[in-house]
Amino acid sequence: INIFLFVWYYLFYDRGDNFFYTRHILGSALAWARAPAAVLNFNCMLILLPVCRNLLSLIRGSLMCCSRTMRKQMDKNLTFHKLVAYMIALMTAVHIVAHLLNVEWYNNSRQGVYDELSTALSDLADTKNTTYLNPIRITNLNAQDIPIYFAFTSIAGLTGVIITLALILMITSSMEVIRRNYFEVFWYTHHLFVIFFAGLVIHGIGGIVRRQSDMEEHNITICKDQADDWGKIPECPNPEFEG
Repeated sequence: INIFLFVWYYLFYDRGDNFFYTRHILGSALAWARAPAAVLNFNCMLILLPVCRNLLSLIRGSLMCCSRTMRKQMDKNLTFHKLVAYMIALMTAVHIVAHLLNVEWYNNSRQGVYDELSTALSDLADTKNTTYLNPIRITNLNAQDIPIYFAFTSIAGLTGVIITLALILMITSSMEVIRRNYFEVFWYTHHLFVIFFAGLVIHGIGGIVRRQSDMEEHNITICKDQADDWGKIPECPNPEFEG
């Protein structure tokens, strides 16, 4: 399932026409950020199931008519919990690296470092009746400081920092040497899962990864090479985006 989710969402973001302009700025880092996010959502749902004792007891009872091998699998719940945690850690690392690149590409586009189309896309929403694609809207700071500022002032950035720190603490305190010698540290640190899941729920509210919503009105095949004429000719109105 993890492989399927990763491949499906990677191709969805890497080939979807409504993400054409987003990919023009971010390149393959867009798909490398979103595919792990889908896998993360799935595994963050799974990781709680093996430690829900009442649910496990209920499932064991419903498997009484099944083979002993099937029932014995329910006794490996902690092993399953650990495997899911490893997948979460791996996908989190990929997700973070990809989004660090995304913020850098967004910032460079906002500063006009890249081509004319990237600059035009990043300047949307600076004029009336346009929606933004580039979530970095500030221009009054040093260009090198903007990524850090964005990370700690946007919903996605701030919650990302918080849930990553919570995850690191939970994983490191789960090491066998700590569980055996400092079980209280392991026990109380694992209660950070409340903060982790609360942050996870609101992590995507900001909608910083945006897609084009007016594909019929703004044909990318015709308009991608006419950025200077957007909003001036009927064939190419300003593209609209949504999170």
